[in-house]
Amino acid sequence: MHKLIKIFKQYKTKLTWIYVFMLLTELSILSTPFLLGKSIDGLIVGNWYWIAMLGMSYFLSNFFNYKRMVYDTKVYTTIYNNIALKFLKNENVDVSTKIARTDMAHEIVHVLEGYVHYYIATIVTIIGSLIFIFTENLQVGILVSVSVIFIAGSVFILYKKIKQGIIIANNHYEKKANSIHNGYECSKSFFYRRRKIEIYQSTIQGKNWFLVNSIKYIFLLLSIILLITTTKNITIGSVVTVYSYVNNFLISLLSAPVAIEMFLRINDVLKRLN
Repeated sequence: MHKLIKIFKQYKTKLTWIYVFMLLTELSILSTPFLLGKSIDGLIVGNWYWIAMLGMSYFLSNFFNYKRMVYDTKVYTTIYNNIALKFLKNENVDVSTKIARTDMAHEIVHVLEGYVHYYIATIVTIIGSLIFIFTENLQVGILVSVSVIFIAGSVFILYKKIKQGIIIANNHYEKKANSIHNGYECSKSFFYRRRKIEIYQSTIQGKNWFLVNSIKYIFLLLSIILLITTTKNITIGSVVTVYSYVNNFLISLLSAPVAIEMFLRINDVLKRLN
């Protein structure tokens, strides 16, 4: 991951601005369940203060996201072009490999553009949601914290197979141009094998998601039961707030399979580009 860190350092000012806008957007979104719950309880008694605050949070999240979107494409396209053109100076690899690896360079930019944004949102949601849950109900907070162990364990069960699938897929992809150049039969064999590889990867991903989603729904149901049975004089707004934060927390934990796959994918691509 040294190359990725080097890219961060090279463009740290521009990337920092992008990630600041992302962070502000996610903080605005994080406040939504709290403000929604307060708005519901407030409107029941004729109080419009919290609904105005909810509207303000919607505006701010939309505004900060807009500022990020109009700026980041300029930065990411510059990064990609620099990586691809630098690699093309290498005279020790064939054309097929050059084509494949310059395409793979998109994975690096995708990490900076997509995955980093995704994990900023995930970290903010996990930490923020947990704070709100513990504030509302200590027992529910402890329960959802335990879910981390189960979800993390389920991901590492299939870790080796995910890694194997990524390496095989990238090795095969580097042969694409040569296969097409060698005629129809070679091309047919290439695409037939690519189909089998994609089916294998999809099957592993499906098993992973089924397992972690099953865990998520079990803990979500247990949290609802625990909240209702242990909280005295609970309001409609409080139920909506806690349910939303528990659901957001558990959904964010499902980023674990994505995180593992992203790390393995980008690590393999960086090795090939070095």
